[in-house]
Amino acid sequence: MKLAILALEGCMQSAVAGIADILTLGNHVMALRGGKARFSWQTLSLDGKVVRAGGGKLVAVDGAISRRTSFDAIIVPGSLVDHLTAERLQPQYDRAGAWLRQQHASGRLIGAFCSGVLLLANAGLLDGRRATITWWLQSELRRRHPRIDLASDAVITQADRLVCAAGPMSWVDLLLRLIELVEGPEVAKVCADYAVIDTAQRTQAIFMPLGYMLAQDPLLIKADMLVRRTGKAPITVRSLAHALGLSERTLNRRFRELTHEPPQAFITRRRVEHARTLLETTTQPIKTIARATGYEDESSFRKAFRKLTLTSPQAYRAQRSMRAA
Repeated sequence: MKLAILALEGCMQSAVAGIADILTLGNHVMALRGGKARFSWQTLSLDGKVVRAGGGKLVAVDGAISRRTSFDAIIVPGSLVDHLTAERLQPQYDRAGAWLRQQHASGRLIGAFCSGVLLLANAGLLDGRRATITWWLQSELRRRHPRIDLASDAVITQADRLVCAAGPMSWVDLLLRLIELVEGPEVAKVCADYAVIDTAQRTQAIFMPLGYMLAQDPLLIKADMLVRRTGKAPITVRSLAHALGLSERTLNRRFRELTHEPPQAFITRRRVEHARTLLETTTQPIKTIARATGYEDESSFRKAFRKLTLTSPQAYRAQRSMRAA
């Protein structure tokens, strides 16, 4: 796989260095197995000059985007800049976007993570396509690009040779997906195994602080209080609407406007959020936690928890315990 890393002013330096490290490790492993090196990469800037990363350090580059070099895929790192700097850099972003449109039209595979997804969106590459971005940039993406089919819970999405990864450190997921698409799943697994990378399916929903969502509107704050106040007594959409003085139809419309989810999804998310806290901070049995979070039976709780977190309550507790050890 021949990879180009697009380095713009303010980019995340960890991605540029980390991608090179994983690909170097991959080549080393291939050599140990009697194979040939599979990976080559270049870091490109708009003009071929060094760029200053978001942390202030200089990033060396191999050339300019105008360099006539063939590659299979391009990675667009996220950036660490404030809004004023972003406005100053807008002409550079526009130029990069035009180049990315050209590369995609030529058949290149393009991946971006974190705020790098905004660069693809601004270039018009994500309109009408499935995409994701880190949870704290989703409101901005929705506002600026309503035609994008946003997968809010997804860590990674793939559509029409465009791969989007969510968070600042999601370049790892992005790189492995690009390797899988170009070199195949076996090579991607070897790289993940030797780099000790967890490739289990994940959702970023478990990382979204409830306060972030609630801060959007007083109605959500009141709804959250009502869901938590019910304790062991399960609350329904009907009872929530009644308590808020709204019809079910109006409640559903308001929640879809504010959260892009129906009220039942909000209730479930709040319960699972509470359950996560109890699993992390107490040794209570799963059955007790199920009742404390509004589930009358343990089976329903397990099903809801797995649907939102993609893991079981026991596995979630075990993983958190290992990280805390």
